[in-house]
Amino acid sequence: MTVAVVMAMIALGVLLIHLLNRQHSDGIAAVHHGRTRATVRGRRTRKGVG
Repeated sequence: MTVAVVMAMIALGVLLIHLLNRQHSDGIAAVHHGRTRATVRGRRTRKGVG
């Protein structure tokens, strides 16, 4: 019985981690990583690039 409970808890933990990683990946994919108008026009950004 104890083994079944431990296996179920591990399965729930794996599922939770999978769902959290997927949510995090979806958030990263939604961010646009491209040139902004500020860098195209030659303005400096916060990092000093441009």
